[in-house]
Amino acid sequence: MSKKLLVTMAAALAFTGIGNVASQNPNTVAYAQESAYDAIAEKAVSSLLVEGDIAFEYPGSNGVTLRGSVRMPNSYQEGKKYPVVILSHGVLGDRNQQGMFTTLTDALQKKGFVTVRFDFNGYGDSDGTLINNTIKTEKEDLSAIIDFVKAQKYTDTDRINLVGYSMGGAATSLAAGERAGEIHSVALWSAAAVLVDHAESGSLLGTTVDLNNIPNEIPIFGGAFTFGKQWFEDAIGLDIYGISAQYEGPVLVVHGDQDVVVPMSYSEKYDKVYGKDSKLVVIKGGEHVYAGEPLAHAVKRTVNFLYKENKRQK
Repeated sequence: MSKKLLVTMAAALAFTGIGNVASQNPNTVAYAQESAYDAIAEKAVSSLLVEGDIAFEYPGSNGVTLRGSVRMPNSYQEGKKYPVVILSHGVLGDRNQQGMFTTLTDALQKKGFVTVRFDFNGYGDSDGTLINNTIKTEKEDLSAIIDFVKAQKYTDTDRINLVGYSMGGAATSLAAGERAGEIHSVALWSAAAVLVDHAESGSLLGTTVDLNNIPNEIPIFGGAFTFGKQWFEDAIGLDIYGISAQYEGPVLVVHGDQDVVVPMSYSEKYDKVYGKDSKLVVIKGGEHVYAGEPLAHAVKRTVNFLYKENKRQK
């Protein structure tokens, strides 16, 4: 059975996204400190780069090299500063997230935003392995990307925004909570806070373990992918909502009404925890993986939210 088919099955079993897992590319060029579109042709081509992307790499959790894509806005001018949106993908996903994130990137590019998409430790073009990937390392990876973004000449450091999907949404909520004063706004798409409950019940993407004797290696889908013991250890007891609540800025919480992977109740709790500055948007017909009209709706609401919030200053 192919990995592609196995990953497709994963979406029906647990919080997930479908993508290329740990496909390494050692030739991607480092650190996109340079301006706009210069020298794109000189950069080695990544399987995950799309037209208009500038490749970058930066050290993430445990020193693992993360790789990703920067996209400049259509209105880009050398020397000006722009609001930046960092996109964080789901489990078994990558920076493009089945086209969801490239669609969102294209829309944000037209509205004057720099976008930064990246692959978490063990995914896509980034180094590392899934054995070392956990909710904690993903939060640390995202925190490293925030540092990267803050160091760029094009960044308006008062307008750094986060968008996270599924497990990447959970990591986004944690990073925003821990770095609350540095984040301008947050959008969560089907954020998988459910991973804590899954871990505490001994479940990982449809595989169950004995919590009294967690193995060092945990294969899923017939061994197509292997996670590690630390996945459970980092998730069990995690106060994901308590940490998230430390962020007090504007939040958009997006969830599909047909999502059977992450129950709506988890997004409803996010909305409640964030309080008056949060808006819950229910996407009619939206499953866990957004496509077609539900994707168009999610993108439109997210772009409108980010555009509105970034017109105002803190």
